[in-house]
Amino acid sequence: MKKLFVIVVLVLALGAGLATAGPAEFSKGNFFLTPQVGFASWGGGVFPFGVNAEYAVSENVGLGGSVMYQGWTEELGSVSLISFAFQANYHFIKLDASKFDLYAGAELGYGLYNITYDSGFSSGISGSSGFILAPVVGGRYFLSPTIALSLRLTGSLVLRPGFGATVGVSFKL
Repeated sequence: MKKLFVIVVLVLALGAGLATAGPAEFSKGNFFLTPQVGFASWGGGVFPFGVNAEYAVSENVGLGGSVMYQGWTEELGSVSLISFAFQANYHFIKLDASKFDLYAGAELGYGLYNITYDSGFSSGISGSSGFILAPVVGGRYFLSPTIALSLRLTGSLVLRPGFGATVGVSFKL
């Protein structure tokens, strides 16, 4: 998984150096689809991965959602977490940054835990399914009018408190 992350970062960096940037306006009616991989302060250093989608409902507001998966092994067994979240973002389109789309928002969703114990002994590991509430700060750097590099920073306030970040490639459809 670490090799895959390194390869994705290298491909994105190479693409950033070779591509010519186009208009980066966030405008009403745009739809963005972003496959992404990330880092989270929970989960034993395993990279979560998934997809994010966002639709511009106005000149500054985008609504969408994300689905992420993360799995890891602990001392007594294995854990997987699948999260589904609705998001609302405010885009700062008046900033003088022609290739950037910067935004802030929040996610509200639900995380599904699946914990499997190797020995049947359940003491010492805790985790449960529950609601997710997370502030989000992010941005896109446009390489072309329809392709952008994406970075999102999140901070989970409930379920598994901590922070995370994702990188990906956004496609404007």
